[in-house]
Amino acid sequence: MIRITLLFLLTTMLSCNATKVNSDFTEALPSAIVYKTTGDYYQLVPITLNEARDKVVSYPAPSDLFTNGQLALPVRLEDGYLFDQRGVNANTAFTSFTYEAYSQMESAPSTSELIKSITDPNPFEEIYNCGKINEFKNPEKDLNRLIQKKFKGCTSLQ
Repeated sequence: MIRITLLFLLTTMLSCNATKVNSDFTEALPSAIVYKTTGDYYQLVPITLNEARDKVVSYPAPSDLFTNGQLALPVRLEDGYLFDQRGVNANTAFTSFTYEAYSQMESAPSTSELIKSITDPNPFEEIYNCGKINEFKNPEKDLNRLIQKKFKGCTSLQ
């Protein structure tokens, strides 16, 4: 009887732990962020600012601008929307550095240089979180469908 009880407890603990790991993994997956900007910032490198928008919180290394050997430019969607490939969020600003020029730098600019390079500290007309990227079989097609449905099921980040 004690062996059965121990086996039951062990099985229960392992299944709970697997759920926690699975949940943590899902939380770590990137979100599908779709946005429209006030200007043409398509080629410009995004950085993340603090809530006050006066300090740099996060910025890429030049090597971070690549995905599978290609520049990680946003994907153009319908109606002028873009699908983020770099970690854009509501506190993002765009620098005057193009992906091409920045990717060829030996190291990232200093945070003071990045602040000086900001083209628009509030660049978004609209920005939405449309869920975890793994929820989409064909992200471009599926996100265009959400645009047509006026972002039903997405969360506005503004």
